Amino acid sequence: VLVDTGHHYVAQNIEQIVAWLLDEDMLGGFHFNDRRYADDDLTLGSIDPYQVFRIFHEIHTFANERKRQPKIAYMIDQSHNEKPKIEATIQTVIMAQELYVKAALVDHEALRRAQAANSVVDAELVLKKAFFTDVSPALAAWRKAHQLAADPLAEHRRSGYAKRAAADRKQRRQDLGISQAGSYA
Repeated sequence: VLVDTGHHYVAQNIEQIVAWLLDEDMLGGFHFNDRRYADDDLTLGSIDPYQVFRIFHEIHTFANERKRQPKIAYMIDQSHNEKPKIEATIQTVIMAQELYVKAALVDHEALRRAQAANSVVDAELVLKKAFFTDVSPALAAWRKAHQLAADPLAEHRRSGYAKRAAADRKQRRQDLGISQAGSYA
């Protein structure tokens, strides 16, 4: 089953659905995006990053309990009308990385104790502690160690790729005799 994080009823408990699909070995993948009103296909986490964090928490919980990582296809399903498309995609990847790492920081033992004591406040505090942890320095260090840009968005902007690609598209349209000034892509 494919879960589209931006295509569901308002206030739907997607993380519970993810947990159930994991338990039934039916979760095949995600179409990552966010939504406000409908199937908006917005940048992941732009509206509700805490929900995405809770989804990743369910994946980590499954992995901890089953002692194996689930096989999940992670895909991006976004349609940007206002944001530059490459920058928006980079934002989504960075957000997914940050929320995945934050979810890995949840103290599962403390969470189990809070749940066993029926202490909703303490359980929430365990989750919020991980959610509000700044993981960007650790991710920057990981990227550097893997010969990647510490700040992917800044590196993309510095590279000038978007400007070169736009000029190339314009030239190709002219070469093909296409007179339209721009395109959705």
